[in-house]
Amino acid sequence: MTAGTFQFHMPTEVHYGNGLSGKLSEIIRGDRVLLICDPFLYKNGTAQKIADTMKDKKVTFFSGIEPNPSCESVDAAAGAAREAQAQCVIGLGGGSSLDVAKIVSCLVSNPGSIYDYYSGGSRKLEGRTTQLIAIPTTAGTGSEVTNVGVFTNRTTHVKMPMLSKLFWPDISVIDPELTYTLPPAVTASTGMDAFCHAIEAYWNKESQPICDMLSMGALKLILENIKTAYDKPEDKEARGAMILASLTAGISFSQTRTTGIHAVSFPLTTEFGASHGTACSITLPAFIRKSREGAAEKMEVLSRYLGFKDTLALADGVEALMRSMKMPVRLHEIGVKEEDIPHIAKVGLTAAIIQLTPAVMNEETVSELLRSIL
Repeated sequence: MTAGTFQFHMPTEVHYGNGLSGKLSEIIRGDRVLLICDPFLYKNGTAQKIADTMKDKKVTFFSGIEPNPSCESVDAAAGAAREAQAQCVIGLGGGSSLDVAKIVSCLVSNPGSIYDYYSGGSRKLEGRTTQLIAIPTTAGTGSEVTNVGVFTNRTTHVKMPMLSKLFWPDISVIDPELTYTLPPAVTASTGMDAFCHAIEAYWNKESQPICDMLSMGALKLILENIKTAYDKPEDKEARGAMILASLTAGISFSQTRTTGIHAVSFPLTTEFGASHGTACSITLPAFIRKSREGAAEKMEVLSRYLGFKDTLALADGVEALMRSMKMPVRLHEIGVKEEDIPHIAKVGLTAAIIQLTPAVMNEETVSELLRSIL
C-alpha cells in the first residue's frame, strides 16, 4: 500500500472501558448538565443511573428524542439546554441522541432555531462554549467520533446530514456494559450499520491508508463477533469487540464520509419506516457488487483479507449473514414497490455523498441497483 498526500484529523478524546459511564464527574466541566436520551433509556432507568453518579452536578434530562430526529426535537432540546444554562451536554444512546446533542451543545450559545443553520439556513454556527460528551449505548452508530449530525425536516420529509467542526465531541465515553442488554434485532441492525460505515470508508473515493487499515480491522471484528453477540447477548467479549469495531469504523468514516449506501438509506427511513441500520444494510450486498466498477482491485484485497475468495463471494456472505439474523435483504420486505424505485433513486442522488461511491451514480444506475434487490 503506497501513500500519497492525505490528512487525518480526529480531535475527540476517547475513553474506553467497562463501567466508565459511572465516572463522568471526573471529566465534566462546570456544574450544570443536560443529559439527552430517548424515552426508552429514560424509562428503563439507564439515564437516571448515570445521573445518580454525578452527585456534585445539577443534571437536567431531555428524553424526547425519536428515531431519525426531527428539527423540532432539536429545537425543543435546545430550549431545555438554554433554560438549564447547560455547561455540559451529554448525548446518551444511539445515533439520534448523539446527533441531537451535537447541535444542541452549539445552540446553547448560538441564537435561533436549527432551521437557521441547517440545509440552506441563513446563519452559521459561530462557536461552542458548552462541553459535549457522547456516550453510545449501541454498537453501530459511530456518531461519537464524527462531526456529522443527521436531521429530518418534518415539513419536507427530507433527511439530510449536517457537518460542522463544532460537532466533534470533546470526549466520547465507550462503555461496553451499556450494550449488554441490546435485543438481538438491534444488535443486528446497528452492527451492520457499523459494517456499512467501515466498508464505505474503505471503498470511498476519498479513502486514505489510515482509514483503510481502520476499516479492515473493524470489518474483521464485526464478521468475527456479530453473530455471537446476536445469538448470545450475554457474551461480554463479543459485546466489547462490537462496540470497539463500531468506534473504529466511526473514526474511519469521520475522515471520508459515507457513500451511496447511506444516501439511499435516507428515503428508506423517512418514507418506508426502516430503522437506520436496516435502511443501510439492505442495499449493502448490492453496493458491494457495484463497487467492483471503480475499486475492483482494492475490493479483492479486502475480500481475501476477510476470508472470501473474491468480492462476489463477500457480497453473498454478507447477505447470508444478514439472513441468519432475520434481517430483510430485499426491498419489498420493507414495503418498497417497483413504482417507488425512481423516487428513491432521485432522493438518494440529492445527497452529495452518493458521488463518493466508486461507481457511476445517476438515476439509471441507482435505479438498476435498487431493482436488483427488489
